Amino acid sequence: MSSNIRLSLTISAIALSLAIVSSATSLSQSVNAFSWPCIDKTDGKAPMTFSDNNLYVAWWGNGTGNYEVMFKASNDNGQTFGDKINLSNSTNGTSVGAAVAASGNNVYVTYWDNKTGTGRVYLKTSTDNGKTFGPEIVLTDTPSNVAPYPQTKEGLAKLTPYELKIAAGGNNVFVIANGAESLNNITSPSDVFIRTSNDNGKSFGEPINLSNSKGIQSIRAEIEASGDNVSVSWWEKSGGKEIPMIRTSNDGGKTFGEAVVLTANSTSSLS
Repeated sequence: MSSNIRLSLTISAIALSLAIVSSATSLSQSVNAFSWPCIDKTDGKAPMTFSDNNLYVAWWGNGTGNYEVMFKASNDNGQTFGDKINLSNSTNGTSVGAAVAASGNNVYVTYWDNKTGTGRVYLKTSTDNGKTFGPEIVLTDTPSNVAPYPQTKEGLAKLTPYELKIAAGGNNVFVIANGAESLNNITSPSDVFIRTSNDNGKSFGEPINLSNSKGIQSIRAEIEASGDNVSVSWWEKSGGKEIPMIRTSNDGGKTFGEAVVLTANSTSSLS
């Protein structure tokens, strides 16, 4: 695999038609999510999380001659670590952009991989404090009626970097990512999407468009969860201004309240 700084990926576009039921309204949307066509390998990080005395760290690198997602676990508050585990083990693709979360004895690691020729999001789960991991789950797919974008203009495709984050609480696992607002325009503004599992990562519901800000870039998303409560924040960029937003669910990600403008003097929503 080439060691060029930037690796172009084809887009995995998902056409969705969803109803988001908030505390006050129901929103109908048609969108695609969890996909950006260009991943920058220089954006390497080593995300980590604690659960009781256990510390879990994931990262990506090309020490094997190919970019892979690696993992290590400590069961003594970070004093010592076990052997590293190659989670992606993708000899025919490039794996980057890992994120990690934990709840109880369960550990969840999500990452990007293009081993199929299309950039997709994968999730792997451990139920024994990071000692072993089960098979990967694919969180993205390409509809049969939508062809993956050929990557011909890397500069345009990199206008907004991908953002992949994960959080866990109780039996719930939440994964957020940016997705293009339009299937027909590779540089269309991004929205923030979430997929939720209520069975410890065994299965996930359909993506929900949380920002749903037509014509406005929604970027730099963050997520936190505790039990059935999950909050997602992001920045909306329009007309040279950036505004921090947040939406919260209190029922395990099934429904979300309306978006709140964090810079407002009150906690009222946009309505």
